[in-house]
Amino acid sequence: MLKSRFFMLAFMATMLSSMLSAQESRLLVLGKIISSKDSSSLEGVIVICKDPSRQSRSDKNGNYAILIDRKIGSVLEFRILGHKTVSRTITAQVLKRAIGDTLNLNIVMPAEMIELKPTDISAHQGPDTVIGNWHFFIEDYIFYDSGQFVLLTFEKNLKSAQVMLVDREQNIISKTDIPIEAIELFKDYQGHINVMCKDSAFRVHVFPDKHIALMALPYRDFCDRMLPCVDTIGGKILFSNYNRDYPEFSYFTYNPADTVIKKVRTIVDKDLLAQYNWEFDYLKPKDRLYARKMEAYTGIDKRIIAATMTGFPNSIYYTPLYAPMFVVQDTICVFDHYSDSLFLYDKGGKQIHASKIDYHHPANWKEWNHQLHQDEVTGEIYARFVKGGFYYLKRIDIKTGKITGTYKIENQYPKHIRIRSGNVYYIFRPTESIQKKYLYRERIN
Repeated sequence: MLKSRFFMLAFMATMLSSMLSAQESRLLVLGKIISSKDSSSLEGVIVICKDPSRQSRSDKNGNYAILIDRKIGSVLEFRILGHKTVSRTITAQVLKRAIGDTLNLNIVMPAEMIELKPTDISAHQGPDTVIGNWHFFIEDYIFYDSGQFVLLTFEKNLKSAQVMLVDREQNIISKTDIPIEAIELFKDYQGHINVMCKDSAFRVHVFPDKHIALMALPYRDFCDRMLPCVDTIGGKILFSNYNRDYPEFSYFTYNPADTVIKKVRTIVDKDLLAQYNWEFDYLKPKDRLYARKMEAYTGIDKRIIAATMTGFPNSIYYTPLYAPMFVVQDTICVFDHYSDSLFLYDKGGKQIHASKIDYHHPANWKEWNHQLHQDEVTGEIYARFVKGGFYYLKRIDIKTGKITGTYKIENQYPKHIRIRSGNVYYIFRPTESIQKKYLYRERIN
């Protein structure tokens, strides 16, 4: 019994010694980080210890704290954009300054001076960071007046997102919380900026003093009356009856003055429509009878009901139509990818020109990304292609329908591409990076 107790006490003593030794081997390094430029506190400085691998970040007052091993040769690195990286090695002399298990180490970071060299403006300039902040992700953005942006941002997820008004100097002018989970920003045909949620929509209202606020909208009315509208021209509203689950739709003009609706063009994928209609023929007799009864009850064509019953619009054999309409100056442009034609119409909806297009039939069909972009200022149209994860923008001449130039976006798989004044804007986050989502810009050459 005494022998057993002896071994138990010896074991406990060994464990206690190990714990005390482990505690004594750790060192808490803390201090304040300031800029050499104006002695201001630096927030968001990344503090890195490579052995063992640990990382910390300074708070809004420039204070930081990081736990490292108490040993000679450990290296701490301090990094932040706009300042040179600073390294500090834990030497024997430095360890003598430690009080117990705490070492106070203040850091002064030299501001990084960037020399601007003359460049050829026709050369490729690469991406430029428009807005980037360590404290939040940028999920979406809309251009606002005077070079400002309305941003959809979040810190952890979109369940607790915010709308921000930010200028080009990255100053947050104002911001407000979104009460429910957000999806994206949407600019309607009237120029209003809206926050789209799963079953809700909010109008973003910016007051004269730049205060920003959200106003809840009647969601169903908004979806029925605003989402189908494309643009306006000559006092008329351009809209469509597009339905993602049906391979045919039409564009119309609506004149609010006399409430006259005029059809501009019908888009149809004839081959896909034939497959869609065949779904009724392949139903079992009892299911065809049910489809007929539903047609009589709802007024919806029995073939549409049959395709819905079989789930054809959600199958791998169905591709939603993509034939966008744009207004370029005083001309309506309809890119009908299913008749391989670009149609031009005047303000009254009368066809004035048509040309053949074939850019959407590349040698490798996977490269066509089914997306057109319009420059919000110049009106130019670009087709988007993807190859090896890189996006290519090909400018389309609306008079001929031909490709007149190609530009490759430097970063892979950018999100929310928009074009303005010859610049392409997008959201991007480097792969396997601690950086958050930033808003970038590249000049299209």
